[in-house]
Amino acid sequence: MNQNKIPSKKKIKCPICNKKFIPESFHIEKIHFDLVESKGELMEFQKEKHQIVIKPFSSIRGSWVTYCPECGFMFKFAAEVGKKEIVEETSRIKKLSSFKEFGKHYKYAYTPQNKPYMDYLDYFIEKVDNIKKTIKNALDEVNFFQWGDPYREWKHDKNVDSFKFLVRFFTNLEEYTEAHVEEPNNKTMGEKIKELGLPRDLELLMQSIRQIRNKIVHEAYELTEEEDNTIENAFISFVSHLVVKQLKPLNLDKIKIETEYSFIEINKINYEIQNFLKLYLYSTLRIKEFDKLFLTPLLQDLGITV
Repeated sequence: MNQNKIPSKKKIKCPICNKKFIPESFHIEKIHFDLVESKGELMEFQKEKHQIVIKPFSSIRGSWVTYCPECGFMFKFAAEVGKKEIVEETSRIKKLSSFKEFGKHYKYAYTPQNKPYMDYLDYFIEKVDNIKKTIKNALDEVNFFQWGDPYREWKHDKNVDSFKFLVRFFTNLEEYTEAHVEEPNNKTMGEKIKELGLPRDLELLMQSIRQIRNKIVHEAYELTEEEDNTIENAFISFVSHLVVKQLKPLNLDKIKIETEYSFIEINKINYEIQNFLKLYLYSTLRIKEFDKLFLTPLLQDLGITV
C-alpha cells in the first residue's frame, strides 16, 4: 500500500488554468463515500428473484484536499483506501461488519495514505532539518559533554570546588592541545596554548588560568572571587571558541534560499537554528545565564540574527 510512500516534490499542474504550484497546505476531509454497487439483471422465477450484486474492489474513506492558488480549483486525493479481504473468522461480531459475495464473507481493510505532494510546511521542515543535521554533525565532532560535565558539577555539586573544576578543565585543555599542536611533547603548556591560534584576548585568558592552576598545584593557595570569575570566563570563552570553530565553515549567516524554497522566510530558519543550538549546547554545558553569557554572543559571532 501507499502509506509509506514519500510525498512527491513535484509541483501540481492545475487542469483549469495550467498553473504549476506547490500546495500551501493539505486538509483532511473526513467523509465515508457511498459505495456504488454493480448490479446484474434482475430475474424472477416463480416468484423467486435473482440478481448479481457486487461491491467495488476498493472503498475510499476521507480525502486530502488542496486548491489552486490561481483559480481556486479544488483537488482531492484519497486519504484512506479500503480493499476487500476475506473474513477468515466466522464469529458473529466479524460477520456484522462484513458482506457476503460468492459464498464467502468479505470486509474492507482500510489503509491510510500519505498526502501525494509536499506542501509549504514539508518544504520548510526539510530545509530546516537538513541545516540542523549539518550543525549536529559538526558539533558532534567535539565532545561537549567532556567539557560540560566538570562545569555542571562545579555549579551544582557543593563537593566540587573551584580548584577541582580548574584541574579537570585544565586536563581537558591539555588533551586538546595534544591533539591540535604539532610535536606537543617538546613544548611547554604555555607554548602549546600560544600555538592553538586562539584570538588574542582568549589566548591571554587561557594563559591566566594556566598561571592560576600552577599556583594551586605548587603552593598552598586560596582562590579569590576575581580568580573564580576568570576561570568561569575562560571556560565559557574557550567552549564558545570551539563551537564557532565548528560552525563558521557552515556559513550559517549566508544560508541560501533555493528557488523551490522561495516562500521561506530566513528569520524563521534562523529562529529554528537558535532554538536548536540552545537545546544542544545548554543540555551539554548547563551554563548559568546561558542566553546572556553564551548563546547571544555566540549568535552574534556567527552572524545569525532573528
